[in-house]
Amino acid sequence: MARFTQYPAASTGDYAEATTFLIANEDGEIKQASLEGLRSTFFCNTLCASLVISSAEVLQLNSTPQVIVPAQGAGTIIEFISGFGYIDFNSTPYATNVKFEIKNSTATIAQSEHSNFLNATIAKYDKFIPRQTAIASNENMEVNQPLVATVDIGNPTAGDSDIQIWITYRVINV
Repeated sequence: MARFTQYPAASTGDYAEATTFLIANEDGEIKQASLEGLRSTFFCNTLCASLVISSAEVLQLNSTPQVIVPAQGAGTIIEFISGFGYIDFNSTPYATNVKFEIKNSTATIAQSEHSNFLNATIAKYDKFIPRQTAIASNENMEVNQPLVATVDIGNPTAGDSDIQIWITYRVINV
């Protein structure tokens, strides 16, 4: 039987959703495992996503929200856990309608909102946190809807900076 240490190390390109790999249990037995099993057992099915949004897309964020995570199918809800953003300030800040939101596309209330991210006048990193206010109904959790980046009310006016966001989320079967 081959020793666990005899296998070559994996590189980033080797990982995909259906990746299987070998693990050694506490008795030294080599067994096959999967990323899905590892994620489910130890990380509550936590996933990551990122998205670059061009300045032209930012100027249309209300009328054309940008999908961060596609809908995951019937009987599922995407729960936003945390996020991080970078605005690569160019020369003109975004004006009006700059309340940045992360939400399920048909939800009336965002899972995360940030009032001061888009109106930056310098390049900056910022954190997005889940909405902390209790909600009496499921207005911010919608079944089988994508998680999107958008802005509240209307499209921003002016502004010429690209943004990038990174989020952690999980898919919940309901």
